[in-house]
Amino acid sequence: MQKKSFSFRFAHEIAKKYTGKFVAIVNESVIATGNNRLKVFHAAEKKSSPSTKIGIFYFPTKKEMLTAL
Repeated sequence: MQKKSFSFRFAHEIAKKYTGKFVAIVNESVIATGNNRLKVFHAAEKKSSPSTKIGIFYFPTKKEMLTAL
């Protein structure tokens, strides 16, 4: 399995734009967003092919990150 590099600039931009949201990402493209992980996954499944690997990420707010420490 070939390891893909991930653009940290892309991740930073996405984190700023979708703070407090779940985001489905395929090949460094956002294909679905929302407040519920399962709904985001199902929306992403509808927009992608069955063999595509979908990444679901949550980008916490600053307040959530402080409480995690």
